[in-house]
Amino acid sequence: MLSVYTRHYPPCQRTDLHYRRCRCPKWVRGCLDGEGLIRRSAHTRNWSKAERLMRELERRAEFPGVIEVKEAVSAYLADQRARKLSPPTLTPMRALFEKRFLPWCEARQLVRLDAVRTPQLKEFRCSWDCNARTARRRHERLRSFFAFCVSNGWLTANPTDGLKKPVAPRTVPTDYFNRREFERILEATSEYEYCGRDCHDRADRLRTLVLLMRWSGLAIKDAVTLSRSRLDAQGALFLRRAKTGIAVYVPLPPVLVSALRQLPSSNSAYFFWSGAGYPHNAISSYQRSLRKLFRIADLRYPDGRPKPCRSHMFRDTFAVELLLAGVPIDQVSALLGHRSIKMTEKHYLPWVKARQKQLTASVRRAWFTEVRKLPPEPVDVEREEKEKWLAIA
Repeated sequence: MLSVYTRHYPPCQRTDLHYRRCRCPKWVRGCLDGEGLIRRSAHTRNWSKAERLMRELERRAEFPGVIEVKEAVSAYLADQRARKLSPPTLTPMRALFEKRFLPWCEARQLVRLDAVRTPQLKEFRCSWDCNARTARRRHERLRSFFAFCVSNGWLTANPTDGLKKPVAPRTVPTDYFNRREFERILEATSEYEYCGRDCHDRADRLRTLVLLMRWSGLAIKDAVTLSRSRLDAQGALFLRRAKTGIAVYVPLPPVLVSALRQLPSSNSAYFFWSGAGYPHNAISSYQRSLRKLFRIADLRYPDGRPKPCRSHMFRDTFAVELLLAGVPIDQVSALLGHRSIKMTEKHYLPWVKARQKQLTASVRRAWFTEVRKLPPEPVDVEREEKEKWLAIA
C-alpha cells in the first residue's frame, strides 16, 4: 500500500504530514510488490495530483506491462515517424489518433490500454461520419495500431480481430485519354494563363509535364520530383531497378527530350521542383494547375456528358496504348513498376479486353479472304493394292 504525505519547508510552520492544503511538495511512500519499500517525489504541490500518481503506481505494480492509451499512441506515432513516412501519410494517422481516438477515450474514462476492447471499438467506429472508403482506411490504421501494441507486449490479443472491415464499393478503373483528347489537352496548354511565381514559364512547364507523364508512365509525384540525372545522353529515362537488379529504362520522344533539357528551373538538379520545402506542396500546386487545364480542355463523352479527368489518367494512357499496340503485358507491368502481372491485369483488365476486340475483328476479317487450295494428299500405293486383293478374295 502507498500513501501521500507532505514535506513541509519554511516558511510553512506546520508539522502534520497529512495536511493537504499547503503548497509544500508532496511525496509518495509505501510498499509495492516486486519493488519493496519506495519513497519518491510526486513532482507536484497538489494533493489530488499526488494521489493520482499513487494510484497509477499501484496499478502498474498490479498489472505490469500495461500502459495508458496516451502513451501507446505516442509510441506508435513516434515509430511511424522513425519509419520515415511522408507527411501526407502521417497526417491522417495523427488526425485519427490524436484528434478522434484520444478525446473519445478520455470522454469515456478509458485510461488503460487493456480497457479498450472490441465493444468499445465498435462504439468508436459508429461515431465516424465518413464514406465507406475513408472508414476502411481508418479501420486499417486502427488495426495497425493495436497490432503494434500486441508486438510490444502491451496486449495479449488484438481487439480489432472482432471488427469486420467496412464494405467499400469496388474501385472503378479510371478512363484514359484517346489521341484526339490528348491533342486537345496539349492545345489547352497554349490557352493556359497563370499568375504566380513562374507565370512566364508555367504553360511550357505544364505542357512538358503532360508529355512526360504520357510517354513515361510516371505518376505525378514521380514526375514533379524527377531529377535531371535520370535522363541519360541517349534520351532514355531511368525508371527503377527490377527485382532481378536490372535497370529499367524507357526511351522518350526526341521532342520531349529537347523540351526537358531546355526547361528553365531554379534548381539545376530537378526539372520541375525547386527543391525548397516539401515535395507534396509542389505536387499540390501542379495538381491545381492540371485541374484548371482540364477545365480549359473541356473534354466530353459522345453523349455530351463532361469527362472526369485526373492526372493519373496520363499513366493509364501510357499503359493502354502499349497494350493496344500489342506489347506483352509482362513488359507493360515492368514499365509500370508493378509487383506482379496480376496487379496489371487487375487495373487494366478492361483495356486488355479492348485489345481482344481488335484480335476478334482481325479474325472476322480473315473470314472473307480467299481460302488457299491445299495440295492433294499423297497416294498410298501399298494400301490400294491390299484393298484390291481383299476385294478379289
